[in-house]
Amino acid sequence: MSTVSLTPDSIAGALLGTAVGDALGMPVEGLSHANVRTYYKGIKEYRDDDQRGDLDAGQWTDDTQMTFALVRALAAHPEAPDAWPTAVADEYVALRAEARRWGETTTTAIDRLAKGSPPAESGVPDRPTDGAAMRAAPLGAWWAAHDLDRTVAFEAVRPVLSVTHRHPAALAAGWGQVVAVRTLLEWTPDTVDRAAFWDRLVDATSWAEEHLDGDDRVSGRLRALSDQLDAFPLNLGDACDGVGVWADEAWPFASAMVARRAHLLENTLLSGINVGGDADTTGAMMGAMLGALHGWAAFPDEWGDGLEASDQLKTEAEAFADAVL
Repeated sequence: MSTVSLTPDSIAGALLGTAVGDALGMPVEGLSHANVRTYYKGIKEYRDDDQRGDLDAGQWTDDTQMTFALVRALAAHPEAPDAWPTAVADEYVALRAEARRWGETTTTAIDRLAKGSPPAESGVPDRPTDGAAMRAAPLGAWWAAHDLDRTVAFEAVRPVLSVTHRHPAALAAGWGQVVAVRTLLEWTPDTVDRAAFWDRLVDATSWAEEHLDGDDRVSGRLRALSDQLDAFPLNLGDACDGVGVWADEAWPFASAMVARRAHLLENTLLSGINVGGDADTTGAMMGAMLGALHGWAAFPDEWGDGLEASDQLKTEAEAFADAVL
């Protein structure tokens, strides 16, 4: 059992925070910072996607779909990591009929799984996108609950991250998000240690890159941001050289925004989303980190009330917490 003081509320925060950030960022996914301001006057609450017209206020995208597919798989097999890749693959394939904005990497991997490819061979190896990081929050909560040696935990979660993403940079960012969520579950907003948090992320991604193929673009981006965390203005997009779908852009950016103002849940989450870029995924990753730190009870009531299927997601989060605690 973990030495981390986990609660069902903190786990729910990490999981439902993913959905909240996803839904807030959904309408401005792919827009520039300037266009977020032009078309939406900045995101302050759930909004319809006025441009694509495919999703309404409070609805979420593939980020939440895939995260909660992972939640269900882990809840069914909390003590059996060897069963996770197959269980996760089955959950992912079951989502094909209701897929929302799946990108090329995800679609390719899921199609391979549906045709019978083994999970270990289905992940796309040549696209270093942020997809592995966007769905890693349940793995961070599982690790926090079990408090395993780092190598043991890495070997358990890597095959799950690899089901759809096999590029080393994608896996390094995914592992970084696992570590971020696990770390923030140890603290409260009053005790969070920004320097220690950032050092852990740099160390974790560097370590993972050494165990993959030496591609250091993710840890390199974190190092480049190390002296930018107090820079003005708040927008770190330029320092990240973009906030697109690449693993060394969106996840380091999301982590930096959380690191600099972790004690401010609403302000920090909205500030990151309003930068634009891969805003639904940035929101999902930031929501998971901030939710792990603050807990679900700290989220504004209107964000919970307006979230699509919030009761169902909360029930699944509670089942996950019961399984791992």
